[in-house]
Amino acid sequence: MGHTWEMQLKIFKFTISTVIILCLGFVVFIKNSLPMILGLIFGTLISMLNFRTLALTLEKAVHMNPRQAQVYAGSRYFIRYITNGVVIFVGIKADYLNVIGVIIGLVMIKIIILITNLFNNKQYFKRIFVRKEEK
Repeated sequence: MGHTWEMQLKIFKFTISTVIILCLGFVVFIKNSLPMILGLIFGTLISMLNFRTLALTLEKAVHMNPRQAQVYAGSRYFIRYITNGVVIFVGIKADYLNVIGVIIGLVMIKIIILITNLFNNKQYFKRIFVRKEEK
């Protein structure tokens, strides 16, 4: 596995647990929740696939010369962008998928990365919320 595998695994675990919690919430609060759950699962799986391909792209691009790495990373970015467009199009056209669920699933990895990194540094929050005593 690559150098980033442990980080990817951590993010995948948080993502899967968040999706399970969201699916349970959809079952409880939405009357016909199956299309929303299927859309969420579909979007999340594609998002996880895109995240994995991004990691592989970056691990490979690091060992290339700068110009070759720029072309390689740019082409892979375009492929991921097209993939997201196709997934949203399928979410719109398929009756058994809710497009909102697909979009939530597509941004799920980004939300998980933001949340895990935002609350990662406890010292940062201590400096913000704990009042220093004056001498």
